[in-house]
Order: sequence, then structure tokens, then C-alpha cells
Amino acid sequence: MKSCVKFILSSILFVTISTATFAQKVSDGSIKTNTAPVANSLGYITQLQPVSYEYNRGEYKQLNLPAGKQFGFIANDAKLIVPSAISNRHNWYTAGKGTQRTVTTPEVDLEKLVPLLVGAIKEQQAQIEQLKTEVDQLKKSK
Repeated sequence: MKSCVKFILSSILFVTISTATFAQKVSDGSIKTNTAPVANSLGYITQLQPVSYEYNRGEYKQLNLPAGKQFGFIANDAKLIVPSAISNRHNWYTAGKGTQRTVTTPEVDLEKLVPLLVGAIKEQQAQIEQLKTEVDQLKKSK
């Protein structure tokens, strides 16, 4: 009986593994069109204003917002700079017996800012390298 169970389990495991190998793989490069390097990433990043804040848990206690100091951006301000990084968050809460309501708030999708941050670092590094070269040239000319 035990060997029969082992065989069944190993067969199930084999089937699960073998069917997973037939999943279609598509590269992200093939599903993305009109790709181009992001220009002036540093310009976007320097315009964003990071803030520290606390949620108004008294007035919006039904939303179960986190306590304590938070870091982020004011979505309405960031929308003026990077509108594609703003999405709407729907917060559902109980408003009475059997009644659900939602509060919709804009929020900054921080993951969408990562490519701009990487681009800004690369732009700054290019500026640093250029300044190093200029400093070296100035040292040599003395």
C-alpha cells in the first residue's frame, strides 16, 4: 500500500512538473514596442518632492491605515511631473451592517519610479566622470 501511495504521489509530481515545462515563454522585449531611452531622468527626479507624513487615522479609522511616520510623495504633486506613475487605490471598508463603501485615493506607484532613478544615477555618474576628467586636465596644466 505504501509503495502504491509513493507511486501515485511521484506520478502527480511528475505530471505537475512536466506540464509546467510546456508553458509559453515570451521575452519582455518582444511584447514592448516603441522602446527608447528615457532622456532627462534627473530632471524628473529633481522635481519630485519626497515628504514624511502620518496618516489621518482619526478621521479615516475605517481604512485601517498604518500608524507612525511614513515616507513617500503627495500623489497630486507627483502627477504634475510623472503622471504615468500615479494610479488610483480603492480602499473598501464596512459602513454599517452588510454595507460596503469605497474611498478612492491617488497613490504613487513607487515601482514605476525605479527606471527614472536608475536613469538619474547614470546621468549623475556621467557628470561625475566628466568633472573628474576636467579636474585631471586642470591638475596637469598647472
